[in-house]
Amino acid sequence: MRIEKLYAPYYSENPYILLPDESREALVVDPGYGALEQIQSTLDNLQATVAAVLCTHGHSDHIWDAHAVAGSAPVYIPAPDEYRFHPDKLDPRERAEHQMNLPPWQEPKNLQVLPDIAAVEGVELAPGIFLRLLPAPGHTEGSSLFLLETSKVSGSAAQEAQNSFNQWLRYSNQEDSLLTKLALCGDVIFADSVGRTDLPGGDSKQMLHTLRTLQNVIDPDTVLLPGHGPATVFGLEKAHNPFLAQARYQG
Repeated sequence: MRIEKLYAPYYSENPYILLPDESREALVVDPGYGALEQIQSTLDNLQATVAAVLCTHGHSDHIWDAHAVAGSAPVYIPAPDEYRFHPDKLDPRERAEHQMNLPPWQEPKNLQVLPDIAAVEGVELAPGIFLRLLPAPGHTEGSSLFLLETSKVSGSAAQEAQNSFNQWLRYSNQEDSLLTKLALCGDVIFADSVGRTDLPGGDSKQMLHTLRTLQNVIDPDTVLLPGHGPATVFGLEKAHNPFLAQARYQG
């Protein structure tokens, strides 16, 4: 699996492009404002087209360029955050921020909520890209992780992911494990931190419950590709992230 990590200047957000080996149909994840030219240039260099866009949650820094990137391709969003694509349904504070700081909003032509089966068996959002949704509310109502497995990771995200994984292997005294499990985690977990809960849609108690639950279901060997900042490994966060430690007792 080729994974390209890009940069959107609005809130320093990380869009990603996923492209299976031998495929020319890509999945674009979290195309935040300001990343459109990078995304188009990267796709051109890869001779790839957009099969679909996935938004891990509905905050503006993760969805703003979805319409331009997707064209007529589907744009997927977890159901509880679908309302965020409709400005008239937003919290007044959030709507005012959009109007002051961003160009006019354009709703995607083919917006779709993720099917229920995505959280049960997983779903193929683009040819060769199977993801399983793991609900993780707290940062927003619909915040989710998306788990995937691959036999090999290449692209601009590969070295950072491998470095984090190697750090985890040293910490956990493993020698022969391979990097095969990844999670697109949006703004749920970052390296040494977690997503804010003081924004519209946030809930600190729900976040604690989410963080406790994740520690019971995610393989520690899973590399996390977050919406901001560097890649990390869930085992390292479970060992060192103070917010996950708090959740084990208060979640």
